[in-house]
Amino acid sequence: MDAASLGMWGFGLSIVSALVPWVNGEVIMLSLAAVASSPVEVAGLVLLTSAGQMVGKCVLYWAGRGVIPLRTTCIGGKAAAWRLKFDQSPSRPVALVFVSSALGIPPFYLITLLAGTFRMPFGRFIGVGMCGRLVRFGLLACIPQFALLWLH
Repeated sequence: MDAASLGMWGFGLSIVSALVPWVNGEVIMLSLAAVASSPVEVAGLVLLTSAGQMVGKCVLYWAGRGVIPLRTTCIGGKAAAWRLKFDQSPSRPVALVFVSSALGIPPFYLITLLAGTFRMPFGRFIGVGMCGRLVRFGLLACIPQFALLWLH
């Protein structure tokens, strides 16, 4: 598979994985990184997969804001408790988005909806979320590359 196809598959599939929780973005990243033929391809794949994730998360963010109709009953009853976490300090929501996007704990799907619901500035959400996704997918992309180096 050439670099352009690899990147486009990563971008497209990661949009789907951002919106559909049972489509695993990490498995997609590991699979595509395993067939990448150079470090430049891996870097491009990490960038495009992270960008695709954030494109999908934009839909969830705006759904949380109420702009895009989406059933968000999963956060309905828990919103008050999470509101306290978001409102405790100005840096706490930023840290929460970064940790969630980089580690997946708490789930980034939920934090994205909450960021929209609690009106976190969109630019801040995108910037911090993208940084976290770059860290997450960058580290994941190294796993198959190191495995291939170890086997050879």
